[in-house]
Parts: sequence; C-alpha cells; structure tokens
Amino acid sequence: MRKNNLYIIYPILTFFCFLSLGGCNFESDYDIADKNINQLLEALDNQDRNKIKSIFALSIQTNISSFDDDIDQLFSYYEGEYESYTSNGVGTTFDRNDGIEKKYFDMSYDVTTTINIYRLGIIWYVKDSSQSENIGIWSLYILKYQDDTDQSSAYRSEGENGIHVAKPRLP
Repeated sequence: MRKNNLYIIYPILTFFCFLSLGGCNFESDYDIADKNINQLLEALDNQDRNKIKSIFALSIQTNISSFDDDIDQLFSYYEGEYESYTSNGVGTTFDRNDGIEKKYFDMSYDVTTTINIYRLGIIWYVKDSSQSENIGIWSLYILKYQDDTDQSSAYRSEGENGIHVAKPRLP
C-alpha cells in the first residue's frame, strides 16, 4: 500500500516542483500584443525616433525612402499623452513551410490620449525563423477616431508597408 502511494505522490511533487521553478512561463498572443502596443505608445508619447525605428522591421525601413519623414508626420499627428487603449482584436497568422516559421499579428486598437482618440491598425511580425530583419512592425495606420467613416468596426491595416497617417478606410 505504501509503495502505491509513492507512485501517486512522486509525479505530483515533480509537477509542482517544475511549476515552482518557472517551467510554466507561457505568453499568450494577447500578452505579446499588449507588450508590443505598450512599446509603440511609449515611443509615441516620448516622440522617440530611435524607439520607433527599433520596433519597425529593418527590412521595411530600408525599403521605404521616406521612412524618416513618415516618422515626423506621425509625431506631428499624434497629440497628447497616452491614457488608455482598447483592443479591437488581435488576429494571428502562423505559417510553417519548409522548416521556416513565420508569425504575425493583425492588431487593431483605439487609443485615448489627453487630447484625442486615435484608431490604430498594425501588422506586427513576431517571428520569422529565416530572416530576423523581418521581425517588427510592417505597417502602421493611424487615424483620428472622429475621422473614421465606420466607427462601429475595427480600423485595420490595409497591408501596405510603412507608416500611414490619417489614411481613411478604403470603401
């Protein structure tokens, strides 16, 4: 009888030891998306050009000749300090092909600042096992909430890479 109890207790103790040593450190897609949007909002609040560049995919930056001007336009458009945001959804796409893994988020947020409310649509690559320069934001769309022609649905990136300021929805 005592030996049978050991067969039950030992696996349970092993499991709890595993958990206590940090073996269960899982970040959900929403956790990662929240961490990413907070990085972007911090960069916008501080008008930190280097931070914006660090969170955009290097491959995107190098292919857009007006990238620095686009950052200036973004900083001019975004007014106030971040107060809160609401997620309108995080779509996740994961692809594994020939051993190459890619994962990106299609993120939509309403961001409230001390001055205005903005709608953000973002494509953010979080994994590319073949080309690390593809990791980061690919497209960022920002529009004042009051200028959105369809406030009842999420404002999304239209897929064009780069920074797009005050770009209305496609009909």
